[in-house]
Amino acid sequence: MARNPLKEKLVREIAEEYGAPIDEVRSIVESQFAYLKHTVEHGAFDSVRLPMFGRFWVNPFRLHKLNITRAKKKK
Repeated sequence: MARNPLKEKLVREIAEEYGAPIDEVRSIVESQFAYLKHTVEHGAFDSVRLPMFGRFWVNPFRLHKLNITRAKKKK
């Protein structure tokens, strides 16, 4: 999977500043997005707020429409 060059530069800078392994810093940076993905896919309709980034949630009506569309395609 191709990595974002800007994100990789920031990960390297953080690793140098704190003296931490690059892989560990990368996993810390990616963990918030993995948590967001898990929460949204779980379908509990919980909102997730990432400070300085935004609030994310599953719109129940949109999910309902997507599920109906998928069910029609299966028939």
